[in-house]
Amino acid sequence: MALCVALRADGTLAPTGQAVSECTGYVLVTGSEYGVYSLVQQALTPPDVGDAALWFSTCFGAVLVCFVAGRLAGSVAAMFK
Repeated sequence: MALCVALRADGTLAPTGQAVSECTGYVLVTGSEYGVYSLVQQALTPPDVGDAALWFSTCFGAVLVCFVAGRLAGSVAAMFK
């Protein structure tokens, strides 16, 4: 559970008793909370331009290949009607 603390003059941390949302000092978190925060931050980071271009071209290529394959299959099926 997160805890609001303040830095004392002697370099130690002291709990302030403030709510974390209103903390004016530092917020201490547990290791598991930090792991979740870092995972969410990593998930919301925008991709590199090269990675985004690769994903776009791959998806567009897959749709285009499926369209062409469908048209060819439809043409072959129409010949046997």
